[in-house]
Amino acid sequence: MRRTLGEDGFIKTLLGLALLVALIYVGLTFSRPYYRYYQLGSHTSDFLKTDIGEINTIRKHVLDDAAELGVPLADANLSVMFDKDKKTVTVKGTWTDSVDLFGYYQKDVDFVMEETY
Repeated sequence: MRRTLGEDGFIKTLLGLALLVALIYVGLTFSRPYYRYYQLGSHTSDFLKTDIGEINTIRKHVLDDAAELGVPLADANLSVMFDKDKKTVTVKGTWTDSVDLFGYYQKDVDFVMEETY
């Protein structure tokens, strides 16, 4: 017996695929700021482990990494502190990143990165 497209659920399959594509898009859009947060923290941690210099060098390196990754980190929101008693360096940065879904939905996400070595 020969089947037609309507019997196989062609519209249902197309709607299912459209929903899957939409979910993947939303997932990727919302995961980008979190990925950048993770990458900046990882780069900062690696830099602190390999080369501890003066405060201005660390600050410049973190700001350069943030600019390269597209993280909106301002110089005023970044602090680098040396603790001579514990012999540690702490880098703390705060920023707000926004997610926009075609102009219909906007969400601001606040991030606090704190790396100590």
